[in-house]
Amino acid sequence: MATGVPTSLPSGPLSTGANLSTGQPFSQVGGDGAGEVFLDSGRMRPGLTEVRDRQFGAFTSWQALCEYSRAELRARVESGRWVRVFRGVYREVTTPPTARLRVEAARLSIGAPSVVAAFETAAELHGFGVTGSGVTHVLGPRQARSSRLIVHRMRADPGELELVGGVVATNAVRTAIDVARTADRPDALATLDAAVRQGVSIAALTDECERQRGRRGGGQASELVGLADGRAESPAQSRVRLLCIDAGLPHPVPQVRMGEGPQRVDLGWPDKRIGIRCLTAPTSDGQPVAGASTSDGWVVLLVATEACRSPENLLEPIRFAMERR
Repeated sequence: MATGVPTSLPSGPLSTGANLSTGQPFSQVGGDGAGEVFLDSGRMRPGLTEVRDRQFGAFTSWQALCEYSRAELRARVESGRWVRVFRGVYREVTTPPTARLRVEAARLSIGAPSVVAAFETAAELHGFGVTGSGVTHVLGPRQARSSRLIVHRMRADPGELELVGGVVATNAVRTAIDVARTADRPDALATLDAAVRQGVSIAALTDECERQRGRRGGGQASELVGLADGRAESPAQSRVRLLCIDAGLPHPVPQVRMGEGPQRVDLGWPDKRIGIRCLTAPTSDGQPVAGASTSDGWVVLLVATEACRSPENLLEPIRFAMERR
């Protein structure tokens, strides 16, 4: 795949480059005459700074070589000051790898005039990304795949696209269904719940499922749209809810108030007075699920994140509590 950028750090003798702003050669920072250059402690040079800022923090090695020598570029990467994003594309270590930086880095890496953020990456831009996989997904002219970048050769009509934070992405409805088709079931439902919470309507999701009928995973997406609920406040709540449903338990209700007071649980069965609170940290005794009774007769199960990875550790206490009610 032709990329327009080098596949690795340039090697070779020490050389000067041309300043991106002026076109004039830059001066060396210093050296020992044997090809070694001492790093300056200042900011990125102005020409590359300008390019970096236009590209959401990303820059190619060729762009860097217009301001730095090969030895300087290599030293900055080896010292950790510059971090490789994708092949031939870097960011400063102080610049976070945001979704829009990664999308621009993908464009630069594959040498395409434009790309479209899609799937989990578009979901991240829209504010309902839940997987945290670290993989960047874009639609591009040629299909390609690496451990951190997947380029999908898929069609997107103009009406399916929108500008999000300066980046062209599939719109929220298409994005949600694309993820619902292709992610595993817990992440798919968590994405749909988050999308609905952000304002995407169930009706729009249903229409999009129909439009994408026949695509891989369409049946899963259609089923899960029927379960989507914007009351879920975290991916963990969505995943626990789906585990209960898939196990044949009565569907838990999100955000259940316990009695007449202000207290509530993340998920619950009001008729049985059983509730679940999803924790972001381990339970106090280190177990995946811990139980407690309240003064008004509720049994509340505290569920740690790791319980979702071992469904029986979660489901057994719920079944036990239900049998006693």
